[in-house]
Amino acid sequence: MMENTLGGFCRILLDDDACPQALDPEQLAARFVDYFRLSARPSLEELTDLAERAGFGTVREGQMDGLKGAHIGQPGGEYHIYHRDDLWEGSKAQTVLHEMYEITLERMDEIHSPGMPVPSGPNPVICRQAERFAAAALMQPDIFLPYAQASGLDVAALHDVFGCAYSSAALRLAEVVRDPPLMVVLYEREERGDPEGWTRPPGLAARVVKRTAGFGARRSWLLNGRRGGMPRKEKALPAGSLAEKTAHSRQREYAEADGLAVIAKPVFWKGHLAKVVVVVVPYEHRGVLQLQLYRQTRHCQSLTWTTGRPG
Repeated sequence: MMENTLGGFCRILLDDDACPQALDPEQLAARFVDYFRLSARPSLEELTDLAERAGFGTVREGQMDGLKGAHIGQPGGEYHIYHRDDLWEGSKAQTVLHEMYEITLERMDEIHSPGMPVPSGPNPVICRQAERFAAAALMQPDIFLPYAQASGLDVAALHDVFGCAYSSAALRLAEVVRDPPLMVVLYEREERGDPEGWTRPPGLAARVVKRTAGFGARRSWLLNGRRGGMPRKEKALPAGSLAEKTAHSRQREYAEADGLAVIAKPVFWKGHLAKVVVVVVPYEHRGVLQLQLYRQTRHCQSLTWTTGRPG
């Protein structure tokens, strides 16, 4: 049986009536999963094997000077995909898929416009699309949605189940779940590196702020404390918010006010506070968060695996 290849995949995309450059990363991920017959929860081993069999290239690891990954290759030839050697397993898998997305776009350009130079260097827009593509391939809607609902919209549980970064699980929650409307905010520690070297008090800033289309702008002290308004990306942990209360108490906190139900959970790495995850739903949908409060996620948790690091 002939194996499906990168070139074959690109030609199918180029033959599509829709402009291939305008394909949404979510749609492209669904087609990628179907074409290459990816499993429901792809492992790094599976992705490494796929990359080599399908012509994406050989996957290697090494020291990357701060980069998570990269790919190197010649037009029309095979690539080498690199991921940083000190990444945890889930981050390596996401990095490989990220590079596969970029390679796919490059190969499509080569086929569509042979002889034209392929743009080099990082492109922030492409990088964001590649991250969305990777998350969608690792957390496929048909399996992600039931887990999200069974966990009570618990980002930490989804991180464990799918072996993905907290940021990816948080974004995926807002992309896949439509009922109830929700908002998710992920505050992460600004200090990087091994937590054994952390000495300063934790400074947390919002790395993910995402809400579904059905969740309108809300003003509540639960969300943004004395600052008012809505949480904003890259802003520091707001004073007086439920997230700040969680950071101080180092425990899960839950509150209802201003027509909202909010749960905030701390994430620890080697005993140090590394993140705070906030999930918000309208008050009338507060029952979904009760699954987290009363730990009714045994089915979800029973299928988790240990990733070793809070990515």
